Amino acid sequence: MVPRKARDERINEITQAAMEVFLEKGYENTTMDAIAYRAGISKGGLYHYFPSKDRVMVVANEKISEKVTEIMESSQKCPSVREGIRHYIENYIRYWLENPQETAFLFLSIAKIMEKPELLKYYQQYTLDYIVFLEGAFTLGIQQGEFKEHDVRTSAITLMAALDGILSYMAFDEGLKLKEVLQIFEEKFIRPLEIA
Repeated sequence: MVPRKARDERINEITQAAMEVFLEKGYENTTMDAIAYRAGISKGGLYHYFPSKDRVMVVANEKISEKVTEIMESSQKCPSVREGIRHYIENYIRYWLENPQETAFLFLSIAKIMEKPELLKYYQQYTLDYIVFLEGAFTLGIQQGEFKEHDVRTSAITLMAALDGILSYMAFDEGLKLKEVLQIFEEKFIRPLEIA
């Protein structure tokens, strides 16, 4: 008898298979049958875990977001806030550049946000969490005397928008290298805030 896989392992396999199918066929042409086939389970087995392909898409996005959460957590272990923010910027960009399938799936998901209420709700919460994380980092920098007093919400939102925006530019322009982008981000988002 073949041992049953743990629930988390099976969900990871399903979401990975679903990402592949969504990217190959597009959202509209993806079926639960196709996801089940790629994941190597029955359609009934798939429905045991997910009630719809919309839910599969949300959970696949949640799985990807776990990597971003890991980057946030590792940045908080840096010896200074400045280094933590720089660590976050570098590793956030690096993650998306080194994982083109996840990046393509992110862009596919973003294109569906306005049509899919559950996905929209997920990304609203994700964005809020992201802003709160960055606001907290900038606030801590002020409290620890590393940064000047400033509007931390504005810093968080503009940094978040710039990070998400640079991903598409780096995908389109092979001339944009990570080292150069990191220097630009440091020049625009960290150095102006530092106490001399």
